[in-house]
Amino acid sequence: MTTQNGSTSPDKPRVLVVDDSRVMRKAIHKFIRREFDVTEAEDGEAGWQKLTEDNQIQVVIADVLMPKLDGYALICRIRAADQTRIRDVPVIVITGAEDDDTRERAFACGANDFITKPIDGAHLLTCTRTQAKLDQTARKLAHDVEVIDDELASIDPLTQLYSRRMLLQRGNEELANTAGKSDEFSLIKLDIDDFKVIYSQQGDDCGDRLLVWLAKILVAQTRAEDLVARIGGGEFAIMAPTTGRLDAAILCERLRGAISAEPFSHDGATIPLTASIGLVTLGRDQGNSIEELLTVAEERVASAKAAGGNQLSVSDLAESENEDSVIVEQPDIDTALGMLQNGNSGKLDPYLSDLVLTVLPLIELCNNKLSLDFEYELDVLRKKLSELK
Repeated sequence: MTTQNGSTSPDKPRVLVVDDSRVMRKAIHKFIRREFDVTEAEDGEAGWQKLTEDNQIQVVIADVLMPKLDGYALICRIRAADQTRIRDVPVIVITGAEDDDTRERAFACGANDFITKPIDGAHLLTCTRTQAKLDQTARKLAHDVEVIDDELASIDPLTQLYSRRMLLQRGNEELANTAGKSDEFSLIKLDIDDFKVIYSQQGDDCGDRLLVWLAKILVAQTRAEDLVARIGGGEFAIMAPTTGRLDAAILCERLRGAISAEPFSHDGATIPLTASIGLVTLGRDQGNSIEELLTVAEERVASAKAAGGNQLSVSDLAESENEDSVIVEQPDIDTALGMLQNGNSGKLDPYLSDLVLTVLPLIELCNNKLSLDFEYELDVLRKKLSELK
């Protein structure tokens, strides 16, 4: 805090003294300076200006009779302020009048305390100390409430995952830190297939427990640095920083497999679950903000659902270049194999890297289970795929 002579008093609460009498301002300053950092204003307008500019002021001591803006008007303006800090600042009124009307009018305007002249220095110090303590308590309470509100807004109360708000906030912060490393950020959108049907058939309690169960699976399958959020009814998103296309696709297939591995059970009911997943990677897909990437991921989830669900979609719809141009979707593995058998392999060219990503988890599983010793070849494959744009 800066005092009148330019020095700082970091441990002292700041008090604004507003009085048109220089003598009175100096007298008040003398009474309270040992405990408070004092700043001064010569009239109500100047006092208001200082109060709006200095958020460290914790108490205002104001005279009633002043030019430009008197003490009553100053208090009324303070109590009508938009900013909570200004609106709630304690005001001590000092006046030479001892009549009840002056006192009642001051309190009606919003004064917190009232002192008459001649000023008792000890009494003024006690009043100022009390009001500063009340302001400090009020500020701490307001800060605690704000922190609690932010925490509640950032956490989904049911699953205890992060909220959509936190995903967007942290996502854009992460993107700002990913400059120059555009292939090292992936975003995954995951929807429970037929979730609305399950919820309506099984009821609220079962639906809520299902979401909590699924949230635990997602957390268990992801890294500590990944952000897992519930962003809708049965909709989830995972922000995977420092994760390229290949590793993100492997994560998606691991998630999909974990969800469908065992059915969810509740009160004797067994409910098989599957998920449709959309994957986007910064630099390989359209979008530079987390909102834009999430929109693309949502479109890919819709594509996965339209294709039957329980699958990963990593490509957009593309327009072919032949004369009878049609819009075609990335083929699934069965369709791709059929196209190969029918001699239509050329049409697979735009999707080859993504198709390899789709089957790579299966190849890895076969390598592990059948002891094929393909570790070196798989490492080379991963490296080559990560270099593809």
